[in-house]
Amino acid sequence: MIADIVVGKLNGNVKEGKIGKMSKKVGDTVKIGDKICQVEAGKGNTPIKAKANGTITEIVVSEGAKVKVGDVVAKIEESE
Repeated sequence: MIADIVVGKLNGNVKEGKIGKMSKKVGDTVKIGDKICQVEAGKGNTPIKAKANGTITEIVVSEGAKVKVGDVVAKIEESE
């Protein structure tokens, strides 16, 4: 099953930001809680973390891209 990794709540009332450094790439294995990337927004950075165990199959946005809360950042092929 494919799991979408989305931009969750950001610092304060901020609704959008930009992707900072990507910590993972396609083909990397991740566990729940692993940092995929960070969103630079407002006065701070918010990490975007894996919500499933598995392998990253797609990075939907690139570093520097603008994103909003709810946008898909990456896709993970889930494993057990």
